[in-house]
Formats: sequence, structure tokens, C-alpha cells
Amino acid sequence: MAITLKFDANQEFQHDAIQAVVDVFDGVPPLPLDQTLSFEAVPNLPPGAALDERLLAENVAAIQERNGIPQQQLLAVLEADSGRVLSVAGADTWSYPSFTVEMETGTGKTYVYLRTMHELYQRYGWRKYVIVVPSVAIYEGVIKNLAITRSHFATLYGNTRPEVIAYDGARLSALRHFCTTTSLCVMVMTLASFNSANNVIFRASEALPGERLPFQYIQDTRPILILDEPQNMGSDRAKEALRTLKPLFALRYSATHRETPNLVYRLTPFDAYYLRLVKMVEVDAVLERQNPNLPGLALAEIGQRSGRWVATVQTRVNDHGTTREAPVTLYQNDDLGRRTLREEHSAGYIVENINAAEGYVEFVNGERLHLNESLQPTRPAIFRAQIEATVQTHMQRQQEILDQGVKVLSLFFIDRVANYVDDDGIIRKLFDEIYEQEKSKHPRFAQWSAGQVREAYFAKRKVKGSDEEEAFDAGDRRAGERDAQQRAYQTIMQDKERLLSLEEPIAFIFAHSALKEGWDNPNVFQICTLNQTRSELKKRQEIGRGLRLCVNQEGERVHDEAVNVLTVVANESYSDFCTDLQSEYVEAGQAATPPPSRRGTGEAKRNEALFQDPCFRDFWAHLMQRARYTIHIDTDEVVARALERMSNDRKEFYELQPVIVREKGLFVMTAFEIALLKAEKGRASLQIEARSTDGNSTSWERTVKARDALDRLCDDERLGDYQVKEISEGDLGPQLLFTNGQRLDLYRPIRFESEAGQSHTERTRLSPGAAYPVPNLVDRAARETGLTRQTVFRVFAGLSETRKPMILRNPEGFVGWFIGHLRNTLADHLVENLQYELCPDREAPPIETFFPQVRKHSQKRLVPGGEPGLYDQVQVDSDVEKRFVEQRVQGDDRVICYFKFPDKFEVCLPRLVGNYNPDWGILRYDDDGRTVLQLVRETKGTTDPSRLRFDHERRKIRAATDYFRLVASDYRVVDDTTVDWWEPEPEQGEMV
Repeated sequence: MAITLKFDANQEFQHDAIQAVVDVFDGVPPLPLDQTLSFEAVPNLPPGAALDERLLAENVAAIQERNGIPQQQLLAVLEADSGRVLSVAGADTWSYPSFTVEMETGTGKTYVYLRTMHELYQRYGWRKYVIVVPSVAIYEGVIKNLAITRSHFATLYGNTRPEVIAYDGARLSALRHFCTTTSLCVMVMTLASFNSANNVIFRASEALPGERLPFQYIQDTRPILILDEPQNMGSDRAKEALRTLKPLFALRYSATHRETPNLVYRLTPFDAYYLRLVKMVEVDAVLERQNPNLPGLALAEIGQRSGRWVATVQTRVNDHGTTREAPVTLYQNDDLGRRTLREEHSAGYIVENINAAEGYVEFVNGERLHLNESLQPTRPAIFRAQIEATVQTHMQRQQEILDQGVKVLSLFFIDRVANYVDDDGIIRKLFDEIYEQEKSKHPRFAQWSAGQVREAYFAKRKVKGSDEEEAFDAGDRRAGERDAQQRAYQTIMQDKERLLSLEEPIAFIFAHSALKEGWDNPNVFQICTLNQTRSELKKRQEIGRGLRLCVNQEGERVHDEAVNVLTVVANESYSDFCTDLQSEYVEAGQAATPPPSRRGTGEAKRNEALFQDPCFRDFWAHLMQRARYTIHIDTDEVVARALERMSNDRKEFYELQPVIVREKGLFVMTAFEIALLKAEKGRASLQIEARSTDGNSTSWERTVKARDALDRLCDDERLGDYQVKEISEGDLGPQLLFTNGQRLDLYRPIRFESEAGQSHTERTRLSPGAAYPVPNLVDRAARETGLTRQTVFRVFAGLSETRKPMILRNPEGFVGWFIGHLRNTLADHLVENLQYELCPDREAPPIETFFPQVRKHSQKRLVPGGEPGLYDQVQVDSDVEKRFVEQRVQGDDRVICYFKFPDKFEVCLPRLVGNYNPDWGILRYDDDGRTVLQLVRETKGTTDPSRLRFDHERRKIRAATDYFRLVASDYRVVDDTTVDWWEPEPEQGEMV
């Protein structure tokens, strides 16, 4: 039994969206609905008539004010698209206005524009509409929606039933009927059907005898265009094609607009979640950690840099002996093996061709990598964990809501059809195995086999020389593939209502990842992305297939918040999924953007008086004394200490085993609003409100002054970008300026949204055992450390018999662990045995090399240098540095001069340790006011070397202590709370 979907005609937000468009034309005289025009074509406006653009512009301005949309255009100025039509249609030009509606996926965008069409017909008499879509998937979805809403709209609009023409180049005679009918008529077209000179719509046809070409029948109607997903129609050719239809105006509908001309209505994702107009999103993330053994290569992007094509691939690279995943950029003739230092990339992975048009990179070894493909082995452990999570969640949810008459569906995206359809297709086999294991726990599913509850919707084509069909990975590249995709979409559209019935056993749907738009189902409660790399689909495309509120067996919407939760079983971390999804909302303009940072370059100007001061010159001469170091390496000691270090490292040793991790939690967005209540005498009163899509809300009232940080005052790190810079009272009233550049006044609050601060539960289990190739540990470790192969082998041989087998269980993880400890042991040994001596015969570079008259820095990292600053602006790299400069150095009237050491000044250290660049050089009078102290200060978050976060910091500080003692400069590590920062180190104890 198929369920008949019922539509709610009284949803306020949909009414608002419809009314916003209808009111644009308020004041336009309507055409009589019962009048038959005297000429052959029946247009929306008679020839020669025009819409009053000034009237429309004034209406748009009023609507924007009503709907809280910032007005970007001056009053009575209407945004319009103007330019040439396609050359195949002549040398003509055309101009028409567009009006934009933004609505989050799942809130009834298609319903809104179909009902808007009826409203415009009723109120203004406009009869001819062309719905333009960018793909066959959306085309089939629109046709389906026109069919299932037909009776609903007939009851609302006096039995008005629009004629629907599904444009087909093989049936051009339908264009004459579209042109001449006096009824409400809507034609659905893909952009690809009229954006090329090769389209039949631009050629004479026996189906339309006479002088007029097919496309001219559409032009004669002065159609109203409805652009579904217009962000996919932004190319120059697409715009020319749309102008070729010579529309009266266009209505643009999408959740992800790139351009928003004459925006009249906006329903953001936050609004949709907060008002419970869509399902809440829960993320069940499945990923494998600590397993760098699997090779992988995925093409992430093709673009241009400096006029050259460049491809970005995601793969594994060798970084100082350890393996990590990283993006690698490749130009023509680049050798991937040299870039990654990985053995699996040594066999001919040299770029032979970067084909941007077809989206692939070809290597000289014949391998071709497409944007939607990856070269890596199947990962059964991940597939199993994802399918298991989906099946278990599906069955549990169905049990919970069965008494509400709601059928639960799960949708699986797969990137390779063969993984399902082949005789040994791993996805199908794993699903069947897991389903049969789980079904006995749930009576509803116990009655059906795995084969009865699953269905796949793939594009199919005829097998050459046979009557049989085969499924394939459709890439929408050739006409034959597009036709096959269209048939697959037609099938799944036809099955949409049948799948909602509890009498129908099919509940698990498998589709190629190309099913990304145009199809959804209100009862999809789980979406599982079975891709071998991160899905090439946008997160919003993935979740959009299941965001709609679910329906029961009567076809009515269920508004229970506890029921309407969409679980995305993702193959990436929870935090990555949430961050990427929020970024897509911001990128698409659907969420308030994060506060702007201080970008650009700032100029710091040199204080000439301080630069020429003899005290400064003498200080710099001491610092620039040249020195060299010698080291004595005790090999036996290195081996012994490396073995001791490895044997004591219990935690890392046990974490070497690959594990599968599941992280689960809701995707929550929080909207912040900062309002200024009043300001006077350097203080301001703020009202700060936070509303979250999980229903929580918080409000703060705070009085602030300059330098106050809102994250500290409100104890919420999401306000971390808002620190008060200044409070002013001018002609326009009080204003507050934040250090991020945002300005707040009495009339315009600051709004932004954030996904940060979410929490999840985590469950971990070991991966099943697997055999991986073992790399040459001794050679790699010798190459990375500079030790001899014999010394490296001595260390490995000295490991306990319980540890050595770990190289077989997780080869790359073990190699990284082994080399990491060996490098750290050797680096410690080098620093401990390093001795400096002066080289008086070496000449230092000119001082201007280090201190130019003007120095450029990132604007974000500059603070005023103050009176003793060698430069009027000084660079700070942390809050500790900023507080040290502002509160300690600038607040001390005995300081003569201070400067940040330029990057070019380095204390030379062994390559394994890395050269050292100190923080601050300071000249200060001592307490008796007569002796000038020459101070070098390193600012850290702690003055205890044992508590430093990184080992290399401790090593560099130890070496620097010896160096500056040699050049007669007082060196010390301080923090922003060190009161006696100018005093020598109280205890010059040895650092360990």
C-alpha cells in the first residue's frame, strides 16, 4: 500500500515566503483570468507592456524591512540581469529582474514556489511558468511534486489544476500548446536542454511547421522563470541561456545561493533547527585511528595558480619517519613519490595530465584519479562498523516509534556500485550478515530476510550483445549515462510513497553517491556514508535527503521532537563533521559569519633615536658575536637511553594498535546576539544572548571597559573573538569597538553563530587483526636520525620480545613510535653534550639587515610599541607575550629600549634540534639607576622547564642558556606574571 502524502496549508513560515514574492508586484494591474487574448500567443504581459521597475524596487525595500533583511540597494533601484542571449538565437540582448527566496533544505521550498505560482495566477493573472533545474534528479523531483500536490492545490484555489509539460526534445509540439493555452501552465526544463547550440530547441522541426523556431514559442509567452538551485546556473553560458527565453522576471529558490539579487525572504538553517521545522541532526561518527598502514590517494580539488593547473590530492606522507595524512599539491610533471617519500608512490606516480574539464589527474603509470574516486583498498572494518551502527539504530528507532505509525528508512551512500552488485560485493555481504544477526532482537524484522528489506537504486545500461542490464557508477558525463541516471531517479521517485508504508518490508535503501539532490524522503532517519574517503558530497547534500519532518501512515506530518532526529553515520570524526557542516552554512551565506579578524599587513616604523643609541648598538654587538659548537656523541649512552625511554613508554606502546572509534552527539548551533544598552565615562552595558538549536538559552548583562574580554566575563569560549578595544561617545551616539574590528552601537546588535562547544560520547573497540607490509625500519630510522644502521639495529635488538612483534601488528605505527623516541633521545643527547666557542674572526651582517626602517607584519599580531619600543608597533605571538609587553615592559619606567628579535637572528643548533630564535631583547637600568642591564627574555606560559608542552622547547632553552652566557648577555625564561623579570635567573640549576 502506498501512503498518500498530506500537506499542511497553514504553516506560517511558508505563508511568509509566498507573501514576500506576491507583494513584490503589489500595484501591478492584474490580467483578467476569463479574457481570451486576440493574438496566437498567450503571454504573461501583452507585447509592449512592461513592469514598473521603480514600483517593484520600492516594494522590495518594504518587504526587506518587514522580513529583517539588510538592504544593500538604494531605494527604487532594482537588481536585474542584463546581457546577450545565446548566439544561436541571434545578436539580441535581454534584461529582467530576479527575486530571491532562501529556505533551508527540508522546509518545503518546492511546495512554496508551486503555491506561489498559483497565488500569482490568482492575483495577477500570470499563466506561463518555466521551472528550470540543473539536473535530471531535480527534474524528476519537481515532476513528482507537481503530481502529488495537484489535488491539494485544487482544493485551495477553486479547483485550478495547472497543465504540466515535462519538456522533452523529442516532443517539441508541446511548445505550441504552452504558448497558446489560456490555462495556468507550467513547463519543467533542465538547463542542459537549452544552453547549447546543439539543442534541438534551436533547430527547425516538422513538429512545429512555420517560420518560428521552437525556442521562440517560449519567448512569445514572456514566461516567469522559477530557478530551482540557481547557484548551479551561474556561468556566463547559463545566464545567456536564461536570457534567451526572454523572461518577464525570475524567482530564485535555494538553500545555498551564491548570489541573492532582490532577496525578499530568508529562512536560515538556524531558524529551521530552532523552530523545529526540520529534524535535528545527530552524528554517529565511525573512524579508524592509529592505522597509518593503509595506502590511500584521493583527488580533492583541481584549480589554477599563477596561470597553471594544479591538483590537490589527499594522501599519506612520510614526515620525519612517521606517517601522517596530508594534502599534497601537484603540478604538471611533479613526482608524487618525491613529495610524499612513500614507497607506494615510487612506481610511476608522475603527473602526466591534469584535466580540469573532465576532473581527473593522470600519471605516467597509466593510473587515472577522478574527483569522485580514490585509489585505496577497501576497509572492511570501517564498513562493518558503519553498517552495524546504522542497522542497530534503525531497528531501535523503529521499535520506539512503531506505535505512532511511522515507518523508518535508512539511506546508504556508496561510491562504488561494484561493492554492492558484484557476487562478492562487500557492502551487500556485510549488510546481510549484520541484519541477520540483529533481526532476532526485534520482532518486526524477524519475519523478513535481508534480501527482502533492502533495495538498490543505481543507473543501469544494456550489456553489449545481451538483453541484460548492468548497474554502473554514473558520472553524468555522457548522454547515455544521463539517460540511465534519469531512469534510476524515475524509479526511486515512483517508489517514494510505497516506501513509507509499514506493509512494505523495504526499509534500507542503497544508492550511488550521485543521488545528492532532487530526491528525499520524510522518513529517512539514518544516512550512512559508505565512502572509502570522505564523501565527495557536501554535508548539506547528505543530510538534505532526510531533513524533512516524518509522516505517519495517514501521510500526516509528525511534529514530535523526540521522533524527528536524523542520524548521520559518518566516516570521519564528530568534530570534523560538525565543523565542516557549520563552515558550509557560513560559506553559503546561510549562517551568520564569524566575526572578522584584523587581516592585512601593518607597518611598524623604527624609532631612530633608540636605533642610534650607543647602549642599543653595544647590546647588539654583544649579541652578534659569532660562535660555533662541537658535540661529542657517546653511542653506547644513546642506545641505552633510547631503550630506557621506549621501555618506560607504556601508554604509547599500548595505543599502537589500530582502533575503531565511534563518537555520537547532536549537531547544535548557537546564535549569539550582542547588544549595546548604554555607554558613558569609558564603560558600557551589554546584553548578550545565546540561543541554541537544542532548546537551551542563556542571557548575560555585563558592564565592560577597554581590554575586557567577553569570553572571560561570560565564561564562554565562543565569545573569544570579542575583546573591547575602545568605548566612544560621538555625534551618532555611543559606540563600542572590539579588537576584531566589529563595531557595536545602540541600533545595530552584532549577531553570529557557532557550532563550537558541543560534546559527544565516545566508544572504542579494537580493529580486527590484519596483515600489513613491513617497511625497512633500520634504513628509515638511520636516514631520519643520522645514526648508523648498526646503531639503529642495536636499539631494535635491545627491545623486549613482547614489543618487537608490534611491528607486525601495526608496522607504520610502530615505525613512527620507534623513530620518534630515537630522535628525541638523540636530540637530548646532542644538547647535553653541546659546547660553544667564540669565533672572533667572523664578521657579522650589517645591523640594518635585522632592523629595517619599516617592517611589515600581520595586522592581527600587532600592538602599540609604546615609548621604549624600537618600533612603534610590536609583533606578539600569544596572549602571554602581549601581557608581558603591555603590563611588565611598557609599565616599567626603567626600561630604555626593547625589541622583538627578528626572525633572521638565530642561535645555531644541530639540525635534529632546530635553530633557536629568542623572544625579547631589553635594555633596562638596574635598581640603582646607573648600570644598564642587557637582557634576553624568553616568554612562556610557565617558567618550569619540565612543564613545557614540547620537548624541543626545553632543549632550545637549555642550549640558549649556554650560548648567551658565552656572549655575556643575561638570559632567562619568564611569563607574564614574573614580577622581577629583569633579575637574573634565581637558580641556574641544570635543565633536564
